[in-house]
Amino acid sequence: MPLPQRFLARYPEFEETDSEKIGLFVEDAKAEISEKHWGRLYERGVMALAAHLLALNKQAQHSQGGAIRPVSAESAGELSASYAMSIATSSLDEFYQTTAYGQEFLRLRKLVGVGVMVV
Repeated sequence: MPLPQRFLARYPEFEETDSEKIGLFVEDAKAEISEKHWGRLYERGVMALAAHLLALNKQAQHSQGGAIRPVSAESAGELSASYAMSIATSSLDEFYQTTAYGQEFLRLRKLVGVGVMVV
């Protein structure tokens, strides 16, 4: 089964997303992750990162390109919003904390033992 199909099997919530778009974000994720360093977790890392990027893309479309920050509380009357403080160890980790997929990517990255890498 090709990677985009395995991606949809793991993340069926993206079934209505255009397959070309999924392929594009899978390729983006592959460019950011070293297969050599990730070993047997490489494909899961690629899929988690691709799902994270797709989710951010979808959020950006709905917010018309506005910044995405984790919200800890919202109100409608008198309009109020509180943004969560990051428990991430770096601003890069904070980027991944904004979606469940990014959090899964971080969890896998810890298992692999890969810190920030420049390729």
